[in-house]
Amino acid sequence: MIRLILKNLWARRRRNIWLFGELILVSILTWIMVDPMVVMTYNRNLPLGYDTNGLYMLNLGTIPLQSADDDEEEDDSIHRMNNLFRILDDVRRYEGVQSATPVVSFSYPNSPGTYGNTLKYDSLSVGVRGMFFLPHTCFFETYGIKGLGGHTARQLDERDYEQNDIICTQNMSDQFFPGMELTGKKLYSSYISDTIPYRVVGVVDNIRYRSFEQPLPVFFKVMDADDDDNDPADSKIVFRLQEGISESRFLHEFRSYMTTHLKFGNLFVRSVVSYDDHIKDMEYGYGVTNTYRMNTVLCLFFLINLVLGVTGTFWLQTRSRCEEVGVMLSYGANPSHIIRMLLGEGAVLATIAVVIGCFIYLQYGLSEGLYTMGEPFGNYWINDFTYHFVAVSVIVYIVIVAVVLLGVYIPARKISRILPTEALRDE
Repeated sequence: MIRLILKNLWARRRRNIWLFGELILVSILTWIMVDPMVVMTYNRNLPLGYDTNGLYMLNLGTIPLQSADDDEEEDDSIHRMNNLFRILDDVRRYEGVQSATPVVSFSYPNSPGTYGNTLKYDSLSVGVRGMFFLPHTCFFETYGIKGLGGHTARQLDERDYEQNDIICTQNMSDQFFPGMELTGKKLYSSYISDTIPYRVVGVVDNIRYRSFEQPLPVFFKVMDADDDDNDPADSKIVFRLQEGISESRFLHEFRSYMTTHLKFGNLFVRSVVSYDDHIKDMEYGYGVTNTYRMNTVLCLFFLINLVLGVTGTFWLQTRSRCEEVGVMLSYGANPSHIIRMLLGEGAVLATIAVVIGCFIYLQYGLSEGLYTMGEPFGNYWINDFTYHFVAVSVIVYIVIVAVVLLGVYIPARKISRILPTEALRDE
């Protein structure tokens, strides 16, 4: 069968050459379309490192200065922080709430703000992201961040911290001491000249700083609630619902409650959103949603045109071989044998074309690199050039071969069942 397929392809080489060139071009274009979709889909489906199920965020606001409802005595940072904790206590006592934590920093899981630093141990320096939390406020337990090294989230929340204590993620620990814990080690910032170290007191599971990025090295640093830089007006309160609570019913009742009860001094709750919606808003604000939608639409549009174009071309090419099939049938050829032969020709032609198309794109990839989104980090196969190239090439191969076989099979099945006299009547 293989020898016959190759012989037929060679005999029809002049007719097949333009099909061959078309398939090479289509393979390259498919690579261009599929690669971003694979990377974005893979990154979006990596574990966040925290649990968003039943997780909600309260956005706070303050009464405008010099307005009719403004209380001048409540405008200083101390009163605002006290009012923040009064709102927090009310949220914790509300029926159905499992835990709640204040977020007074600009840097928290999936925040619009970013804090970066470079920490070093001896001569080794690692670029890291930083988040901040208030101790003894159920931060890790509320977010559902998993503690490692024998520490639970609750233990990390309840322990006593010193000013420069930090908790790092597993991938940050591995950057300094692969396979070993970083707990107890002292790190120094590369950006300052003082000798005050950051002491690592715990390790947690990897976390994605933003939902569209891969997990980067992250540390969590304690904050002082009395810090003058804290602005409760820009703060959030994150809370988690108890299991089994109807979220829609809870929100309906809670929104009515918060408008009448969650106001202390000049501080009040402006809105409540699920953390999933907060993530979606962040992705939309950063243009990730539009990029993903645009690539999805372009990919679908291209695939539809690919199916119509390539399938139609092979459909016409196969139907034009009606007389040839009639001769084979007159000599006793089996219809299933004819179908397999025609499918084999299409598969071989598509395979060679895809290999050449992928090889051409490989030259571009070696020169300019493959598609990436955000800052690639970690031992993910998508970050390895070889695995990345092979995986996308396999997807391209499957798509092209499937389309070609579809374009061959339908007419091949029809012409393999006609009578020899019908096929040869015009000869």
